[in-house]
Amino acid sequence: MPKPITGKTHVGERRERRPNGDIYVYERITAYNEKTRKTFTVSQRLTGKIKAGTQEIVPTRPKKPKGESSFVGAARQHTGLTDILEWVGRASGIDDDVDSSFSEGDSAKILSIARYWVGTSGNTLPRLESWQVMHPIPYQGTISEDVYGQLFKDVGRNEDGIQGYFSARAERLPTSPVLAFDSTTISTYSENQSEARRGFNKDGDGLNTIKLLTLYSVKGREPLAFAKQPGNVPDVISIENTLAQLKCLDLKKPLIVTDNGYYSQKNMMEFAMRNVKFLTLVDTNILWVREAVDALRETIAGMSSTCPFDPSVCGATISRMHEFSRIRQRSRNGKAAGEEETFSRRLYVHIFYSPDNEAKKELAFRRQLLELKSQIEEGVTEFMAPAQRKIEKYLTRSRKGRGGMLKVGFNDEAITEAKTY
Repeated sequence: MPKPITGKTHVGERRERRPNGDIYVYERITAYNEKTRKTFTVSQRLTGKIKAGTQEIVPTRPKKPKGESSFVGAARQHTGLTDILEWVGRASGIDDDVDSSFSEGDSAKILSIARYWVGTSGNTLPRLESWQVMHPIPYQGTISEDVYGQLFKDVGRNEDGIQGYFSARAERLPTSPVLAFDSTTISTYSENQSEARRGFNKDGDGLNTIKLLTLYSVKGREPLAFAKQPGNVPDVISIENTLAQLKCLDLKKPLIVTDNGYYSQKNMMEFAMRNVKFLTLVDTNILWVREAVDALRETIAGMSSTCPFDPSVCGATISRMHEFSRIRQRSRNGKAAGEEETFSRRLYVHIFYSPDNEAKKELAFRRQLLELKSQIEEGVTEFMAPAQRKIEKYLTRSRKGRGGMLKVGFNDEAITEAKTY
């Protein structure tokens, strides 16, 4: 007799070999269909696999249970110039430092005017009143001509607030900060500026000038402090005043970076006397600099002098004991005023050389000399001061007999020396 039909399902196992040798193990549930008299698969699920070369079944990771679907909200926000400036002031700490240095009303006006100048690329202040209608700023009231005029008077007399702001910015600097020092002259028509003097005027407009000294944080890329001085003050006095201001800011072991306008002996002596680290660009025409270049020629020619982040530049460093001298202004420690005093400090001279730039400079130098030679032969007699110095140094002129033809040549010895350094 055939087996009776019970209608029950059967749970079995099926193994399937894959091309890579792994065997997948499935749990299969089957049942019998009385009408078709055939067995059919009710369900099938993967329970594990046997990796090639092993006998152990690795269970399959179970499915994660379905949790409550979390809805992610979306929002749209318009960000404009004033929002960005507000974030900059908050992230840099400038807003907090201004608030701590000046009164509540003055600080709001200062920040508002600063954002207006940044947002309009230095537009004139009479337009601020209409600009603030469409741009939210810290000061809620109207900044009219009378308001900002009175603000400038109050802030200009508030030296405690100004120096307090500089000190607050200095406190945010790391230990041994790198500071860039810069000075520039500004022409002025005003007769009310006490610092306006007849001094060096790079614009050549004949106006009185004011010298503006600025200290920049190289890492933060922002001004740290500034000071105004009379336009006729020499650079060495500017250096003295800047070093005095550094002492007031209580900066620990700062490194002062200057351009090539401050490499004179007197300026370097001011840094050396106060044991302040400095980095300045010097001219290769100075004798002791040429001695350092000659001492490092073989080192720079070697592969080890190649700059790791710019292979087109080679560099090397040499130390030297440099002697400074000055005339004493006061009598002290057995030395009378007016006597010459000498002292030595160790300097580190960094020499950098770029073959690419050297080739470009030499080509431009040759073109300049050829152009000057051609102009002289054509009868040109008036030249600018820099061109006249090159003519006297690198060109030769001669005539054969009275009224003879002018012959212009090159001073090869001077040209070779110029290309050497």
